[in-house]
Amino acid sequence: QVERCNQEWKLCFREAYERRMATSRSPDCKWAQRKDKIMFTINVPNLDPTKAKVEITETAFSFECPAPDGKTWSLKFDFFGEVDPSKSKWNVATRDVSFVFMRKTEGEYWDKLNKGSKITTLKCDWDLWKDEDEGKDDFDMSGYGDFDGGMGGMGGMGGMGG
Repeated sequence: QVERCNQEWKLCFREAYERRMATSRSPDCKWAQRKDKIMFTINVPNLDPTKAKVEITETAFSFECPAPDGKTWSLKFDFFGEVDPSKSKWNVATRDVSFVFMRKTEGEYWDKLNKGSKITTLKCDWDLWKDEDEGKDDFDMSGYGDFDGGMGGMGGMGGMGG
């Protein structure tokens, strides 16, 4: 009786997992950092900003958006350190969404972007990367908007006043 119940539970769990995996997938993303900020880009072609749900708190990030093929782009993680959502910025482009998360306290580089298990679709953005001992920060944030006014129609901007 117990073995039958365990088999049914495993089958039910596997079916639920397969349904979720058939409808949800993690987007490719990349990151770089400075002593005072984290640059993070999610590569999502044909993003409809009005349907995207983004939540950023001091300790966590969440992104969900429907893809044109009916599946859903989904990514959630806890930051390795703390960020200040009110001072952070964003930019929506044709093929991606870029974020600049201002760190709560300036300091040594984080060991990685997130706490916990590895994000398999996350790579280092070598185009933006600078070592800690390299000189002046020349990252241009002029094309980025504030979170205060929302994200151009993106819903669910929890913790950002928009």
